[in-house]
Amino acid sequence: MEKEILTEDVKNSLKKTFAGLRDPVTVEVFTQIGVNDVFNEAAVDLLKIISQLTDKIKVGFYSVKDEHAKKRKALRSPTILLEPDRYSIRYTGAPAGEEASSFIISLLMLSTGKSLLSDGSKKRLDRLKEKREVRIFVSPTCPYCPQQVLYAVSSAIEKKDLIFVEMIEIYENADLAEKYAAMSVPRTFLGETLLSAGLQPEENFIESLVQGKTVEYIMPEDRKDLKDYDIVVIGGGPAGLTAAIYAERSGLKSIIFEKANIGGQITITPVVENYPGFSRIAGKTLVEMMAKQTMEYSPVLQGVGVTDIKKKDSGFEVSTTAGNYKARAVIIAAGAATRKLNVPGEDTFAGRGVSYCATCDGYIFKDGKNVIVVGGGNSALTDALYLDSLGAHVTIVHRRESFRAEERLQQSVFQRNMPVITNAVVLEIQGKKVVEKVILVNLKTGEKKILAVQGVFIAIGYEPDNELAKKLGVELGDEGYIKVDEHMKTSMPLVYAAGDITGGVKQIVTAVSQGAIAALAVFEDLSSPYWKKGM
Repeated sequence: MEKEILTEDVKNSLKKTFAGLRDPVTVEVFTQIGVNDVFNEAAVDLLKIISQLTDKIKVGFYSVKDEHAKKRKALRSPTILLEPDRYSIRYTGAPAGEEASSFIISLLMLSTGKSLLSDGSKKRLDRLKEKREVRIFVSPTCPYCPQQVLYAVSSAIEKKDLIFVEMIEIYENADLAEKYAAMSVPRTFLGETLLSAGLQPEENFIESLVQGKTVEYIMPEDRKDLKDYDIVVIGGGPAGLTAAIYAERSGLKSIIFEKANIGGQITITPVVENYPGFSRIAGKTLVEMMAKQTMEYSPVLQGVGVTDIKKKDSGFEVSTTAGNYKARAVIIAAGAATRKLNVPGEDTFAGRGVSYCATCDGYIFKDGKNVIVVGGGNSALTDALYLDSLGAHVTIVHRRESFRAEERLQQSVFQRNMPVITNAVVLEIQGKKVVEKVILVNLKTGEKKILAVQGVFIAIGYEPDNELAKKLGVELGDEGYIKVDEHMKTSMPLVYAAGDITGGVKQIVTAVSQGAIAALAVFEDLSSPYWKKGM
């Protein structure tokens, strides 16, 4: 009996999705017995089910040893080619977990001939005259990978004669991951050259592809078309999403810009157990629910970064990678980025065993590899539990005597008998091509200790993403967080802040409440400007 890898609900959902297919799509699956058998089975089963759900997807199954495989240069098992006679798009590895979404959307794009790229990105891509080979390393648990993959597949559809795209699953292709030092995902290469160590905004990815090198800043395609909004919300985490809901329900026209993934830190939180209404829910699921609700009220531009804000007499001019916008008020909900250790070897081995996202990168360490988690707060212990559940051998390193995390998380760690090294910090991270060991030092005795590890997961807190706040000149606290009052007002009229960017308690429920307060404050202040009273 064929193993069912998809539930009936998922099959019915896919069947509805495939109703939108237009032209037939040919898919070729190449496998070899004895190599990645579990993943071969997953790939074959998935494609068999898909072919049964629609007559628009034609699937052929081949051996890596066949002459046809040599013709297609399909040398690894499993390899999946999409519409190979017209395009150069392949998945090297089973499209499992998070990557299944990009695979399904790719099939839809190939059938309709329509990519997901904006008109501005298509114009940029028209400048490409040379061939490009794009390789993106992914994992089944990486929430950021599918978006980067879809940018690449979209580019290959737009420029089918110039762009070759390959998605490589790091666990199934550990030798390639080691060769390219791709232990952190998504990791994008142009030929043999690293293009991006992480998710890029759409415009940055396309411009980097065109220029053949990493491009950080993109001049907006249309700087004259200033679009008017009451509120521009910067950041698509829980604070920003909630702010937009409350703004629109108050009658204020709002728009959200999120330079990375919608949801912020929640997206990479495996399980949330302290959000009211849910005793236990996956972080990504909670984010999707929030985002879906917000999009019923307000546009959310994912992958669009804000590059500058200028105060004008009539409000604010907001420059983004997708053009310029006018706003009467601004809510900054940009969140905070992961804090670094700043020790020798950290930057050298970033993506080569050093990681700041256990959900993204933990999968490659699942078969009993030795890793350390540095930190003692909720994030650190959550990461440790997640890595342990994957099958990694986890040691927690914490600079203090006791953890700062919630008692329930501490109990879970102790119940699993995870090794814990307290009163110690990482002095140096060492290795050749990838991480091989760390040097620890005891803060009380000064004694040094060498620990053989393949992975270092850092979870020691966050740094506020305050560059835009600095450009505006709003007042910041000693640690760089934006100072706000009880109404989330900053030192500049009609500029508000909410969520992790304000410091304090970094919890989802706090961010949500602050987002609501900020939006309601905007409504009150636009109706009755407090700074004009008494003039």
